[in-house]
Amino acid sequence: MRRNNKKRLIPLAIALALSLISAALAVPAITLNVQELGQGSTVITSSVTNADVSWTLDSTNPDYVTGATVTVTTDPGAGTIYLKLYSGTTLVAVAQASLNGSGTYTLTFASPVALSSFDTVYVVYQGG
Repeated sequence: MRRNNKKRLIPLAIALALSLISAALAVPAITLNVQELGQGSTVITSSVTNADVSWTLDSTNPDYVTGATVTVTTDPGAGTIYLKLYSGTTLVAVAQASLNGSGTYTLTFASPVALSSFDTVYVVYQGG
């Protein structure tokens, strides 16, 4: 290869590497399906059927989340929504918001939570 061609490939390789790193850091939105609770033949129904979670990364360290924006379909306008993070069966963090009918809620954890510290996410609706 000619020297000029090698010089042209270096910036291209760097740009490709940076774009791959940027794509790896993107945090996807998560869609959750909600299962209604029931006891025996009595079913506790809820109008909340889906929730979308978009994570808020710590602005100084993207290895941590500070909270999330939860969008609720068919928002009942009353009650409380909880976002719970678990590592196995151990509760790592919880955030909550009161429903007001807007459908979109910003929940903030008391302190940033390391992405590596949890493996399960629960969105819980408690009727009001």
